Amino acid sequence: MAKRIKKSKRRLPELIKIKICGETEDGELLGQTVSEKHNPSGAAIYVQPNKKMKSALMTGDVVLAKLFYLHGVLTACPVIRLGSLDDFVEKRYGVVEKHGERALVVCTEKNSHETYWLSSCKGVKNGDFISFFLEGDRRFKNAHVIRVIGPFDLHRATSALVLDKYEIPYVFPTKVNKETKKMPDFDPAVRLDLTNLPFVTIDGEDSKDFDDAVWAEKTPSGFRLGVAIADVAFYVRHLSELDREAYKRGNSVYLPDMVVPMLPEILSNDLCSLRPREKRPVLACFIEIDNDGKILSHNFHRAVIRSAERLTYGEVQEALDGRRNDKTAPLFYPVIMPLWEAYQALEKARKKRGALELETDEFKVKFDKSGAVKFVEKCPHLESEKIVEEFMIAANVAAAQTLKKKKVPVMYRIHDKPRAERLPDLEGLLKELKMKLPDVSAIKPGHFNKIAAACEKRGLQSGISDLILRMQSQAVYSPHNIGHFGLGLKDYVHFTSPIRRYADLLIHRALIKALKLPDGGGLEDKTDVGVFEDIGVHISETERKAVNAEREMLSRYLAEYLSPARGQVFDVVITGFSTAGIFVRVNEIGAEGLILMKTLPADHYILPENKLFLRGARSKREFHLGDKIKAVLKEANPATGGLVFRLYGE
Repeated sequence: MAKRIKKSKRRLPELIKIKICGETEDGELLGQTVSEKHNPSGAAIYVQPNKKMKSALMTGDVVLAKLFYLHGVLTACPVIRLGSLDDFVEKRYGVVEKHGERALVVCTEKNSHETYWLSSCKGVKNGDFISFFLEGDRRFKNAHVIRVIGPFDLHRATSALVLDKYEIPYVFPTKVNKETKKMPDFDPAVRLDLTNLPFVTIDGEDSKDFDDAVWAEKTPSGFRLGVAIADVAFYVRHLSELDREAYKRGNSVYLPDMVVPMLPEILSNDLCSLRPREKRPVLACFIEIDNDGKILSHNFHRAVIRSAERLTYGEVQEALDGRRNDKTAPLFYPVIMPLWEAYQALEKARKKRGALELETDEFKVKFDKSGAVKFVEKCPHLESEKIVEEFMIAANVAAAQTLKKKKVPVMYRIHDKPRAERLPDLEGLLKELKMKLPDVSAIKPGHFNKIAAACEKRGLQSGISDLILRMQSQAVYSPHNIGHFGLGLKDYVHFTSPIRRYADLLIHRALIKALKLPDGGGLEDKTDVGVFEDIGVHISETERKAVNAEREMLSRYLAEYLSPARGQVFDVVITGFSTAGIFVRVNEIGAEGLILMKTLPADHYILPENKLFLRGARSKREFHLGDKIKAVLKEANPATGGLVFRLYGE
């Protein structure tokens, strides 16, 4: 008989893989979840298929099943039989269209215009937004409902689709909420008192979590930098419910209309928020640099600060430009100017080591009271943001160098060189520029900077920057250090934001343990590199999910914003090519779309392997990466986030 498993309060996964592992004496099928996380105890699960499927199932078969509790026993109801564990079942999303006794589901995912018949209309209504999977071959596929999310509404559907699709948990479990009501008090007596130093936080206007503060002073040899980071490790202890949930989430997720935090609000917006004129526990890093930005020494302390002021990037930039307000005027000479001068020294070091200099645009979506997109604006590139960025990089390097000398696991932030197979994509461009790249082993970020600079002179910067960024390897977390190619650094970790990144929390714990800092919260003795390897894989995956979720959600809101502009002419930049057509971007708002190949002037178009241009065989007309052209918006589908353009005048 299957072991009775205590009913969990957590929502069971909607659809998981089960492997049939045997039968009971009564002939009942028993199964095992393929993933341990869905059944940590490892106990066998009752499998209750319908009569038709039961006769076809035997030990070793794999099924896709829904889990539920029957009289307190975890039970699986198979929905479809799979050929093997490797069979991939893709979850999709769509809107139901009722047609008499039958119903269609219309896909609402980008670049997907398919419709499928639902295998059953039970439990669905016309206009419902659902998740589903497909069964069958080619054009004979039927859709099976996984979950009815509710009546379709753009904003509700967008949030539900993105959070569900990327498996982003957004509700904190009861155990976590209970734990937050018993937060400990830090001991100021064992901490370094830094309340006399005028640390300030500098963030965006809309920021709500102020987890880092900076300070600087001039010294005979250069500058002394202070970077104070909220002491999250003090509150979030190893294997606590808060820790388990933070690990599960991996990072905070910043979407256009919402933030899904890694930790509850009492931490992110209160105890670990460095509010002005309030004492807060921090892990402080002091760094001595020379006038050329070279790091001379550094040290870390468990400390207490009292932030002098909460400043915004805009306020600091205006102060530097000569326009000071009531907050920045008294702080300008004693606080802001030393920060500015120290940043200029750090910038010298950055240029000397040849970090990758490719600025990407960020966009902010503003909503009206009803939740509709009001407008989209490009975020300006301010020098004040670079002050904070360079201070954070310096602190990250200091943490990496400190931990490298200690015998504790380190969660490095690594960024490998571009893969050799990607470099041929640049050959055509390099030939045109009369430039060459060295072998992969000798390649440096500065080589790409020179390519970008040469292209900028020809007005190709936008498209080429995209190409160079696509060629780069993805930065990940790992205990095995290979350096950070993009930043041109040998040793690099993420230390400066443990409130929103689990990797940073691990670095704080490692520093506390390695330096024997007081007040608890250090890395556990049993933690080893193997554990960090597994964690690194997990949090790198959650980071990718967050990035993809943000991109997908933004594309849907941009499509909504542009819907009334169908038929209008836009100035666009060519960002890529494929057999489907020409990819373009409206630079002012970051909206990306496609000019379909079939809508181009009649010709036979040739797309070289490097995909840097498209040429008409008869007309000899060419479209190049980075070209600025005019295009008419033909389609803007908020349900999918898809934009379709056609060439203006054609």
